[in-house]
Amino acid sequence: MLNQLASQVRESAELFVKIFQEYHNHAQHADHIKSIEVSCDVLSAKIIQKLNSTFITPIDREDIYLLVTEVDDVIDMINDLARRLEIYGVTTPRPDAVEIARVLAEATKEVEAAFTNLEQHKGVGEQIRNISELERQADSLYRDAVRRLFREEKDAIEVIKWMSIYEELENSIDRCKDVAEALEAVVVKNK
Repeated sequence: MLNQLASQVRESAELFVKIFQEYHNHAQHADHIKSIEVSCDVLSAKIIQKLNSTFITPIDREDIYLLVTEVDDVIDMINDLARRLEIYGVTTPRPDAVEIARVLAEATKEVEAAFTNLEQHKGVGEQIRNISELERQADSLYRDAVRRLFREEKDAIEVIKWMSIYEELENSIDRCKDVAEALEAVVVKNK
């Protein structure tokens, strides 16, 4: 069930990138992301319900709960980003946002791979390193994007909109790193 959750988060991140590629359909893609987020909420509730009714779990209950909540944070943030574009009335995506969104999608792929490896009792070290590298890359892209925004954009409202979007994008990738760190702790604890 954790793998399903991670897979749905990856799907939502890929759809978020697609929003930028097909911006004329951004509302439709945002609605699809919202439906995935709702599905993730249902799946999270099922996992927690099962957690409360299962006598023996493969890993500690607290760790499962932590992983579910950390992954749920990622999907919530992606959904928020998709909605934010609509709420703010963004008409044209900025190239910097597209690039950071791609890094987010890559990070969610690594999260999904890490959950697969966890289930198969393989190490998740490679995915953790990849997510950390993607997070560093996103930090750099974020700094460059903000610098470019303040240098090029003259409309204060646009600056406010895009600052908010950039910050949420960067925070979403930070949440992926939080998932990776939680996974690493689970692996270390269960060796």
